[in-house]
Parts: sequence; structure tokens; C-alpha cells
Amino acid sequence: MNVALIFAGGVGTRMKSYGKPKQLLELDGKSILIHTILNFERHKDIDAIVVACLKEYIDTLKGDIEKSNIKKVKWIVPGGETGQQSIYNGLKKVYDEVHNPEDIIVLLHDGCRPIVSADVISDNIECVKKYGSSVTVCPVSETIVEVDDTGSIYNIPIRKRCYLSKAPQGFYLSELMKAHNKAIEENRFDCTNSAELMHRYGHSLHVVYDTDENIKITTPTDMIILEGLMKYRKSGEANEG
Repeated sequence: MNVALIFAGGVGTRMKSYGKPKQLLELDGKSILIHTILNFERHKDIDAIVVACLKEYIDTLKGDIEKSNIKKVKWIVPGGETGQQSIYNGLKKVYDEVHNPEDIIVLLHDGCRPIVSADVISDNIECVKKYGSSVTVCPVSETIVEVDDTGSIYNIPIRKRCYLSKAPQGFYLSELMKAHNKAIEENRFDCTNSAELMHRYGHSLHVVYDTDENIKITTPTDMIILEGLMKYRKSGEANEG
């Protein structure tokens, strides 16, 4: 069984969206979150979806899911104070309701990352089956520098070895739950994503390559880029038709 866990529990302060969470901003008549969910709804190998959502917007999300005829969302859980906690809430819900967590592949994906290809979803599933983990990445297009607390550059990594971590990220449910429970025991909630958490507790990580079109909506500039990408894709589909 393959489950997509979409976490959308943040308010997006950098988006400056006047109190409305960035994942609920609309584009082409649907929220960014619904666009994101539909990528997994339409994928033949995704069996179920769990969404971690801001508690006060759960009813709104349920209405949007019904309106969009989405059938694979089996669970909606409240988000936590951090992304790590939101992911845990979703994982715990699935873990408590399945009988074979060691066989369940979970793909974790940002609710504000609405452009992900079916091929990348498939590649993540296959990567987990082969290696036990998957982390979607894309090459960086500019040089990365590391800066210390004094504002001085202390390292310039070789650019061809540098990649941006994206999503989905995939793991077996039982292994990911063990890592989250370990973090809770240690009272550590500072991991920005599940790959970082799994790496902390000794798991090897394997990559799936993607392009920079798989953007995360964080700022108003990202929204402009998303609109352009979606128009470009639509024009391509029209030309193919």
C-alpha cells in the first residue's frame, strides 16, 4: 500500500497573504492545496492520502475535496506547531489504522508544492522499494557558499555535487514512525523535513532526480512563477491536442 501524506499545517507568514494560509490561495478556481492533492489522487499507484491541515480550515478542506471529486483522501488530521509535528500527526493516524506498517510506503509532500510529475511520484515509490528511502532533489543552478556567524565565507562546496532537497520524500511507515518516536523521546522538534530526521537517526538516504519546476510556494514571487508554469503547461497541452 502506498500512502501520500500531504502536510499543510502552516500559515505562511512570508507569503503575506493577509491572514489566509498560502495553501488555500486559489489558482484557476482551485486552492494550491487541492492542486497538490490532485497530483496524488490521479496517480495509479497511490492508494490513499492523509492530509495534515490547520484545524480551523479542516471543514473548508473537506468541502473543497468533495467539490473536486477527490476520493483517495481517507484521513484529515490537525496540523501541529511545526512541520515535524504535522507530519507525525498524519503518520500516527495511518499507523493506528493499518495492520502492516512495515509494508506501507509513505510519500511525504508539501501542501504548497502543487507541481509534481507522475514520473517523480513513481520514481519515489520504486526508490523506497529498492533502497528503503527516497529524497527528491534537483541540481543547484548557482554556486553555494557556507557562511559563519561573523559573515565570513568558510567553504564553497563543489557545485556539481550540490542539490536542492525537494519533495516527495519516501520511507516505510514503520521506520519513519520509529524515528519520530525517538525524536519525541528526546524532545527534539527542530527537523525541517523527514530526510533530515531519518539521517539524524542513522538511515541512509537515496535520491530521485527532478527539475526546478517542482517549486514550493513560499513568497509572492513563487506565486507568479507558478502561474507562469501552469500557463506554459496548459499551452503545451493545447498544442499537443
